[in-house]
Amino acid sequence: MILLAAFEPFGGAAVNASLLVARRLIEDDPALGLIALPVARGQAERVLLGALAECARAETPPPPTVVLALGEARGATDVRLEKVAVNWDDFRIPDNAGSQPRDQPIRADGPAAYFATLPVSQVAARLAGKTPVPVVVSLSAGSFVCNHLAYAVLDALATNALGLSVPPPVFGFIHVPAARPEDTGSGVPSLDDIAATVRAVVDAVFATP
Repeated sequence: MILLAAFEPFGGAAVNASLLVARRLIEDDPALGLIALPVARGQAERVLLGALAECARAETPPPPTVVLALGEARGATDVRLEKVAVNWDDFRIPDNAGSQPRDQPIRADGPAAYFATLPVSQVAARLAGKTPVPVVVSLSAGSFVCNHLAYAVLDALATNALGLSVPPPVFGFIHVPAARPEDTGSGVPSLDDIAATVRAVVDAVFATP
């Protein structure tokens, strides 16, 4: 099972492309799970990690083997598979809870960075030239809530902070272009093309040894 997590709108926007895309995938494949995340430092990972802990405690359905978190990257024209999450918060704008840390560690005693457990290089190579939107490996998830979430989740899984009795899920973070339903001829890929590309990523995860 794959669990998708995507963010609610932020920064004055009415929508968030990550959540729009995730919902389209769910409409086509109800077997996928979806969690909407608040754009708030600390709250986002509590929601996602709490859901993972609940899934692990429940007998059915089985807990997810893969968790893919989606966020939007304004100005991007490709789908970015994030390789690294760094131990650093430096918000250029406040999050939706009004928090704006500058040049602060996410975990004071934590490692400088974590690598995604999703095999991003292999997935990107498998999909090269085969998707409506290019799929690339990114080495920077930024320093806002997306990176914070990725670092916090990878840290919790690496240290088994949830006390899981099952193997931890594979985790990856994907940035998608900040498309809007009304976009036409703007140079930003359409939501349909982005959704088809993320669907291809989901399929490639299971096809990659």
